[in-house]
Amino acid sequence: MRTRQRLQGLKEWTIENLCKGRSYKAPANDGNLKGITYQEPSCFLGWTPAMPNAAETFGIDPSNVCPGILIMPAPSKAKHVEEKRFDRYSNVRRPKEFSQTLSVQMLFELYEPGIFLPGWKKDDGTVDHTKIADATEEGLMTLYDWLDDAKEKLLAVRTIPGTDLYLDDDSLEYSPYTDQSYIVDKRPMYYGVIFVNFLCHATEGPNPALEELLK
Repeated sequence: MRTRQRLQGLKEWTIENLCKGRSYKAPANDGNLKGITYQEPSCFLGWTPAMPNAAETFGIDPSNVCPGILIMPAPSKAKHVEEKRFDRYSNVRRPKEFSQTLSVQMLFELYEPGIFLPGWKKDDGTVDHTKIADATEEGLMTLYDWLDDAKEKLLAVRTIPGTDLYLDDDSLEYSPYTDQSYIVDKRPMYYGVIFVNFLCHATEGPNPALEELLK
């Protein structure tokens, strides 16, 4: 199976199981700093529809992709079967069919503007940032609820319909998005990430050169 089919199948599964029916905060885009709306999360492959400094150059606000899930392919193995210690001493030979992997990082993006206290907007129209509570715990807890749903559903289903993807349970890790052991602070946007490997079928046809050597 081609990588494009696997990624598309994973995206469809993500939309169906982690996006549909959910409603999270999003910026109202009405020029009002306090304005929010609620919408269903989106799912993207590879990149979100924005560029660095796009807000300045094109008027694109990165928060427009919140809420959303970004599925980013990571380095994967074309053919690899890890030898287990039990196998070595028990003379076990594992089949090579599921020796290919697809590794992905699933980045969860949430918008949580915080709590605006009375007097946050001054009479001259400027903002008093001391009157805005960032609501760190609310953003973090909402993010972890979403991450928990994702890991529980992945562990429950283990396979992605319409593909040959099979979850490698031991590989699943999840956390707030971190850099050098520090949680990345991009408030009012909150980021969490799931790292996961899928085993997939390593399709191999007959090798004429090898058959010739064995004659």
